[in-house]
Amino acid sequence: MKRKPPGLHHAKGANGKIYFSCIHPITGKRHGLGSDFVTACKVLHRLQSAHPKDRETALFERIEGKGKTFGAFVEKFKDALQERNLKPNTLKMRHHILDKVLMPRFGGWQLKDVDAEAITNLLNEFKSQGKNRMAQTIRSALVDLFLEAISSGWLKANHNPASLTRNPTATAKRSRLSLKQFSAIYSLADDWMKRALELSILTSHAGATELTAMQKPVDGYLQVQRTKTDVRIKIPVTLKLDALGWTLEDTISKCFADGIESPYLLHHVSDAGNMGKGKKMHPYRITRAFTEIVRRSGIVWEDGKQPATLYEVRSLSERLYRKQGVDVKTLLGHKDSRSTERYDDVRGDDWLTLEI
Repeated sequence: MKRKPPGLHHAKGANGKIYFSCIHPITGKRHGLGSDFVTACKVLHRLQSAHPKDRETALFERIEGKGKTFGAFVEKFKDALQERNLKPNTLKMRHHILDKVLMPRFGGWQLKDVDAEAITNLLNEFKSQGKNRMAQTIRSALVDLFLEAISSGWLKANHNPASLTRNPTATAKRSRLSLKQFSAIYSLADDWMKRALELSILTSHAGATELTAMQKPVDGYLQVQRTKTDVRIKIPVTLKLDALGWTLEDTISKCFADGIESPYLLHHVSDAGNMGKGKKMHPYRITRAFTEIVRRSGIVWEDGKQPATLYEVRSLSERLYRKQGVDVKTLLGHKDSRSTERYDDVRGDDWLTLEI
């Protein structure tokens, strides 16, 4: 092999051939250059010429304000996100978008050069793959990032190209759950899972994390805290779902019919050393059991849609209670234009109490 220029890397492929690659001086991403040595050298030379890294150039770019790259601001944006006390999953998703989607695409760009057209092209790529929900998340992250850049002085006021793009529409891919389908799933469930299904449809809170956190009622009310919004709701144990003839009070009694001592409605004994004391059930156990029951049920779902998940029980519950005349807005802990202020003020020991 001829003498390699600095920055050109090589590796032997499975077929015995030598393949070349280089690392982009701005983004740090590795790019394959094929197996032809001459072509690889030419591409590397052009790349290095387009991105000189000498000190003189670096000083010039800083004076000209060209050092304000998208990648440089992402690091500052991450620091700002840490100060917001976001939920762990929200922060994890935001970092994933920044590191895996936006940095490879715009990392080496000047921040001011990332315009609405470039963002639209990125969103369209995800939409073409049927990932509209992901496209929405990416757009939301970019709107937030540019707002932070404006407030930090990196961009001029009102320069938020992401806000100028059209927000992708996302069509629900999961099938809705009917009462008949719910009954079929319920009939196949083990006793402990039946309690979980009863609690989910009676309380309209079908998130596995919310279900496993439910504890014994206090003063005749089951207290539920929504995982997503932290809204707190007090549900009277006398609440009855007419469509099934079930009451919350009866289900809670069944939860403790096993004689196991536990503050949690859904509990289990993991080993003999616990001496009959029930431990909090893991949320994954519930979602896994629901998925398995749905698989065995043989239910035929809508064409082109995925089977219903446990969370669809919440939607079914809302529809049934709405017909019954129950205040579903309070039961579900939802916000609307008339109650946004009321819900936003829920903190500390304030609870939304369902009246029936």
